[in-house]
Amino acid sequence: MRRLLKGIWNSITTLKNVLGNLLFLAVTIIVLFALFSRTDQVLIPETAALILDPTGVIVEQRRALDPFAEFMGGGEDEPETLLRDLTEAIETASADPRIKILVLQLDGLRDVSMSQLQTLGTALKDFSASGKEIYAFADSYSQNQYYLAAHADHLYLNDQSLQVFGGVFLTGMGVYPTYFKTALDKLKVQVHVFKVGTYKGAVEPFLRDDMSLAAQEANLGWIQVLWDQYLDQVAGLRGIEKTNLNQYIDHYPELLEDADSNAGVLAVEQGLVDELMSRQKWRIRLQDLVGSDDNDFRQVNFRHYLMAAAPSIPTLNPGTSKIAVIIAKGTIYDGEQPAGSIGSDSISALIKQAREDQNVKALVMRIDSPGGSATAAEQIRYELELTQQTGKPVVVSMATYAASGGYWISATANQILASPTTITGSIGTFLLFPTFNQSLAEIGVYSDGIGTNALSGALNPLQSLNPALQQILDLAINNTYQQFISLVARGRDMTPDAVDRIAQGRVWAGTTALDLGLIDAIGGLEDAIDSAASLAGLGEFETLYIEKQLSPKDLLINELLRGGTDVAARVIDTRSLSLVSRLRSEFDDLLQMSREPGIYLQCLVCRPQ
Repeated sequence: MRRLLKGIWNSITTLKNVLGNLLFLAVTIIVLFALFSRTDQVLIPETAALILDPTGVIVEQRRALDPFAEFMGGGEDEPETLLRDLTEAIETASADPRIKILVLQLDGLRDVSMSQLQTLGTALKDFSASGKEIYAFADSYSQNQYYLAAHADHLYLNDQSLQVFGGVFLTGMGVYPTYFKTALDKLKVQVHVFKVGTYKGAVEPFLRDDMSLAAQEANLGWIQVLWDQYLDQVAGLRGIEKTNLNQYIDHYPELLEDADSNAGVLAVEQGLVDELMSRQKWRIRLQDLVGSDDNDFRQVNFRHYLMAAAPSIPTLNPGTSKIAVIIAKGTIYDGEQPAGSIGSDSISALIKQAREDQNVKALVMRIDSPGGSATAAEQIRYELELTQQTGKPVVVSMATYAASGGYWISATANQILASPTTITGSIGTFLLFPTFNQSLAEIGVYSDGIGTNALSGALNPLQSLNPALQQILDLAINNTYQQFISLVARGRDMTPDAVDRIAQGRVWAGTTALDLGLIDAIGGLEDAIDSAASLAGLGEFETLYIEKQLSPKDLLINELLRGGTDVAARVIDTRSLSLVSRLRSEFDDLLQMSREPGIYLQCLVCRPQ
């Protein structure tokens, strides 16, 4: 038997080495191909259109790619487009005499938050203010795509489109979590929930099969703020009534029938687009504006444009005062985490780097997180407080969301800025402790024994919940909530009672958070940087992004892999990937929280669908 097991282990080791060598060989071939096939320089025509064609998900920070998973076909996530790349390309092009117009090609755009849409919308408005025009053309527009397309001076639809949801397909906003109560009951799994906060709906999927009235009330509150922002801005851009947009959605089937089932014609009738035209006519119109090359209009993709128009490594003057920017994106975990998640050790190291850099005079934390581990959030917040104690101001810039643990990190900053549609608050705590003794009993498996003390075996999930442990967990969760309240009270100059009244796990939109005193001002990342400079008393300064450094090899591999996902996004309809990613994300969060007792500060319903 021993010899057999040793043989199996040797076979596994050999297989692992073979796969590793194959991976190395494949990456080497790709690298060599890329090096020998690339052009030395991306050429921008003297007269051209800038193509803005984001793919997949718009993100504040790209996730770190696992080369082995990608090579083995395990990369199931959607491709990502960096928000900063889009805004930088738009801003640079507005002052570039070679770029005459901007063209929105939004077919590949899938997931983008309302806050990110507003950031891009501001950049597009600034481009128009420079005297240049924006054009948009598509087979159809989803809700997110249409928000950006509405900024176009000339907005078109393909008159030959055969899309199922053609024209302009708007749905409104909502929150629809996945619930597991009946499934857990059937499996005889008992999930013991400990929470503080009337509105802490993160635990509801374990306790029921539908959304409670309290959760409905709280969720509709912030969703309505986001939806009103969407309606106000789109209606203003298109010069139509806000009420007409809601009626368009609610009576879409009847309106479509009246338009002889032609969604494009309906969109023109409703003032949502300017004109229907064929792809050929679209190309000819743009050729008349910017000239033609190879039977198409002269153009440059925004990715290539950035490579040519902006240096790949920004040049910073060593002795100049800096405002450091650290991006904290994703769920908050303990320890080291790759880009795309927030690790307490990873982010703390970056904060320490900013604190110890004599040229850094202030720090901006760009937070895009629904929360996570309480201990990790406190470790990061404490590092920020240490930075403040050295005399360097800390300003928090909230992105799509900075809820629960994301708000914990922010609580004691010198200033907090958020967008009107940032999702924040969710000041509450919870803990999950599942037990499986009844599940195993169903198949005749039992756990029994004896211990020396009242808490012996208390953490064994194969035993029923120990009453003493239950009391301990209750006390721990309440203590953490009180610490949360105290931190917010101290940071926001409020009384604990005042904080408690607006806490209780309730989620707020940015505009409401401003009214409640949870943030200081409405503004984006650039506003936060300016605020930090003002607090530090700086006139001239440079912005320094502090990120985890990758080796040149890792950088090259990541860029090559990203190129592959961008190509895949144009070939594969990534909407199915979006559903898979969302479900996988929900299960990953739930599994992580169920793995071992830990106090969580997390909002699981902070992204509308």
